[in-house]
Amino acid sequence: MSETQDGSAAMVWPLGPELTIAQAGEVHQKLLELLPKLQGDLGLQLAAISEFDSAGIQLLLSTRRTLQQRGARLQLLEPSAVVLAGLRCYGLDAQLEPQATADEEQAPCP
Repeated sequence: MSETQDGSAAMVWPLGPELTIAQAGEVHQKLLELLPKLQGDLGLQLAAISEFDSAGIQLLLSTRRTLQQRGARLQLLEPSAVVLAGLRCYGLDAQLEPQATADEEQAPCP
């Protein structure tokens, strides 16, 4: 567990090294098992992601929507340059609000 910016508890779950169509079903199933156990927000640790595609983006959007319905937030923690580039290329970086460093924000679209 860690603490969010507003002081509430957040569970942090590391993902990687891939978040693509090949892993989407397995990660989705694990998220479905994890969600009932949450007492607050969910932080996804994305620093280790080296492969990321539209299935990964869809999974992030779906998870965010589910958490919002429960009154919780999804936090994208330390997203890799690959994740940031993917989100930016789809125009979702502002919507999903990844917590990134200035250097990573300049990664080119894949």
